[in-house]
Amino acid sequence: MKGIGIFLGTVGASTFALSMAFANPGLLPSHPGYPAAGKSPVTGQATANDPGQTNAGGEKSLLSSQEFGAKAAMNAVSDPNRARIQKSAGAGRLPEVEGPLNKITPNPAGAKSTVIK
Repeated sequence: MKGIGIFLGTVGASTFALSMAFANPGLLPSHPGYPAAGKSPVTGQATANDPGQTNAGGEKSLLSSQEFGAKAAMNAVSDPNRARIQKSAGAGRLPEVEGPLNKITPNPAGAKSTVIK
């Protein structure tokens, strides 16, 4: 039993590591990044994944974060029945509406009872 747990843990950890290794960086959101002016003294390669990017600070980062949050929080759903409400009667009560009330069938499925015998 202990061997199965170790085996499943190893398989899970390997799967997670491979998914991180083969992740598509094009799917990641773009961001201003961090300062990447440094180069490796040994190889001369850039020491950051996004060389040339500026620091994520100041007014630019605040505006971009504000724009991102505004799009996610906007409620643009409209219901034509909401325009019919003339007076709200409070919580748990139906409002007074303009025009006829909506007619519904109380038992559309034709069930005789909801009690299970």
